[in-house]
Amino acid sequence: MLILVWQASALSINLKNAKQVKKMGYFPLFINLSGKEVLVAGGGKVAERKVRILLEFDAAIRLVSPETIHALRDLADSGAIRLLPRKYRAEDVDTAALVIAATCDRTVNRQIHDDALRKCVPVNVVDDPELCTFFFPAVVHRTDFVVGITTSGSYPALAKYARQQIETLFPEQYGEITNVLKEYRKKIWKEIQSPAQRAAVLEGLIDTAAHVAKNDEILDRRILIEQLDKTCGKLTQQISELGCDTQ
Repeated sequence: MLILVWQASALSINLKNAKQVKKMGYFPLFINLSGKEVLVAGGGKVAERKVRILLEFDAAIRLVSPETIHALRDLADSGAIRLLPRKYRAEDVDTAALVIAATCDRTVNRQIHDDALRKCVPVNVVDDPELCTFFFPAVVHRTDFVVGITTSGSYPALAKYARQQIETLFPEQYGEITNVLKEYRKKIWKEIQSPAQRAAVLEGLIDTAAHVAKNDEILDRRILIEQLDKTCGKLTQQISELGCDTQ
């Protein structure tokens, strides 16, 4: 019992001290990977998961591994990725925009990290936060609506849990909703000059779209547009009645 009390006391002291340390975390930065070369070293299931997510964003994947699972070979056979069936070489990072080290050999992963660092190429080493210059986030992807979550390597399972919660909150139909709202935004920017009034209309459209999504499990684009048109007309009319010039 005395040991337990002492441990709890020590933990309390450590946590109190930890509060005094300002944790900065990692800055979330969204980049365009379309057509950009991403080097993935490794041929197992972890590498496959990374590859499949990167392909959603049109990255040009170059996979280096002497052995690969069937799923990765199938991707290579289909032309989705370029497979180099050999061991990693230092020059492999030369043309890469990003590097993912996902081999089973920590020594090789360290070498990949060092080579990428020398070339100033961002590198992620799977399961080794200390060797990461960027973290591969848990991703919610709904066309242009993208959410990336990370715990900065502290507790990846928490990022996974957060992703699952966000996927429930914003289901697949939000991809189409985002596409439709994008067109309305272009129109509103042309028609309403006042930033405050423009913001009010844009926010009103979000409320309408969210209401439609909540009530329709399968999104009907026609119904969505009808409701958005009504909201847009109503809010624009209110602006006119208040004497605000929308042109």
